Amino acid sequence: MKNLLLALTTLIALGLASCSPDACEKVTCLNDGICESGECACTSGFEGPNCATEQRQAFVGTYSVTESCNLGDFYYDITISADSETLTEITLSNLGDFDFEITGVVNGTSVSFTNQTGNGSSVNGTGELRNGTLTIEYTLVTSSSQTLTCSLTGLIQE
Repeated sequence: MKNLLLALTTLIALGLASCSPDACEKVTCLNDGICESGECACTSGFEGPNCATEQRQAFVGTYSVTESCNLGDFYYDITISADSETLTEITLSNLGDFDFEITGVVNGTSVSFTNQTGNGSSVNGTGELRNGTLTIEYTLVTSSSQTLTCSLTGLIQE
C-alpha cells in the first residue's frame, strides 16, 4: 500500500510540475524577434522589450559638431539619416565639413565606417552615441594624399 501511495504521489507531483505556465505565452516579439524564457531576443538592428525599436533611429538628426584634428579645430553641422533599406545602416552627411556622404553600420550605440570614399577622399572611423552626444574618431585621406586624424563631438539639435 505504501508503494502504491508513493507512486501515486510521485505521479501527481510530476503532472503538476509539467503544468507550469509558458513564460512566452503572453510575450509578443516583433520584427522576427524570438521569445526565450519570457524575454525577446531581437534580430540585428532592433532593440527594446518587444524588438519594436530600430537601433539606428537613435542616431537620426542634425548635430552641431566641435572637431579637433591634426590641422586644427573646426565647427560645423552634420546630418544623419536612416533611409537605407539595410536596417543597420545610416547615412552621415558632411563629416569633416566636406560635402559628401558616407555610410555607417550601427551596432547598438556604436557606429563604424570603413573605406568610404567621396570627392576623391577616403575615410575610416568609429563612433558612439551616448545620451544624445555623438563622438567619432576618424581618419580622412584627401585626394591630394593629405591625412587628417580627427576627433569630434556632436550634440543633437532640437
